[in-house]
Amino acid sequence: MRIDMHQHHKKAGQNLAFVFFMNLTFNILVIVGGLATNSMAILADCIHDMSDTISIALAWVLEHVAQKDSTDKYSYGYQRFSILGAVIISVFVIVMALVILQEAIPRLFKPEGVDAGGMLLVAVVGIVFKSVSVYKLHEGETFNEKAILFHQLGDVFEWIAILILSLVLMFWDGAPYLDPFVSIGIALWLIFNLGRNLYKSVEVLLQKTPDNFDVNEFKNAIMAIEGVNGIDDFHIWSLDGIDSVMTLKVDVDFVENVEEIKKEIYVISNRHHVVDITIELD
Repeated sequence: MRIDMHQHHKKAGQNLAFVFFMNLTFNILVIVGGLATNSMAILADCIHDMSDTISIALAWVLEHVAQKDSTDKYSYGYQRFSILGAVIISVFVIVMALVILQEAIPRLFKPEGVDAGGMLLVAVVGIVFKSVSVYKLHEGETFNEKAILFHQLGDVFEWIAILILSLVLMFWDGAPYLDPFVSIGIALWLIFNLGRNLYKSVEVLLQKTPDNFDVNEFKNAIMAIEGVNGIDDFHIWSLDGIDSVMTLKVDVDFVENVEEIKKEIYVISNRHHVVDITIELD
C-alpha cells in the first residue's frame, strides 16, 4: 500500500524558490563586503551562506522531483535523492570550513586590521535578509522547508554575533584578534553540525531503523489486534529521514476478518510515518 505524501510540495517549492533568490542576492553582497572589509568572520560566513544557497537550490529542485511517480528504475520514487544531496552538501561545507580554519588560525597570532564600520553594515543587511527567509519558511510543512528554516535561523544568530563583533572593534582598537576568533568559532560550529548531519544522512542511506520509530511500541500495537498471533521478517527503513518503508509477515488466525486486520495495520503504520507497506499474511 502506497500513501500519497505529495500534496504540500507545490507550496514548498514556491517558498524555497523565494528563499533561494534571497540567498543568492545576499551571497553577492557578502562576497563584496567580506573582501572590502578584510574580515575573516564575514568570509567564513560567506562560505556558509554559499552552502546554504546550494542546499536551498537542491531542496527546491527536489520538491519538484518528489512529485514524480515511481518508475521501473526508481520503484520507490525519488525521495532518496534528498539524502544524497545532504551528503554532498555536508562534505562540501566541512571541507570549506577546514579551509577557513587554515586561513583564520594564523591570524590569531598575526591579526590584520578590518573595516569595522563595513562589517556593521554587512551584518545589518545579513540579519534583514535572513530574517525575511525565516519568516517565509516558518509555516512550512515539508521536511525540506523545516531543514532550511533551522539553517536560516542559525544564520540569523551568526550575523548577530558578527554585528556585536563589529561594534566591539569600532570602540576597541586593541582587539583585532576577535575577528579570526569568531571565524574559527563559525567554522567549528559548521564542522560539528554538518558532521552530525552527514552521519545521520549516511545512516539513512545504510537503511538504519529510523530514529523516530519505536519498534517495540509498533510490534505491541500490531500484536494487540484481534486475530494476530505473531510477527516475522519485520523490516523498516527510511526514504528521506522522515517517510519510511516497511515489509512484514504477520501470522494471523484466518477465521478472523483478515481484511480488517490489514486495515488496522495500515492505520497504525500511517501514525508512524510509514508511507509504503508490504504485508504478507501467514
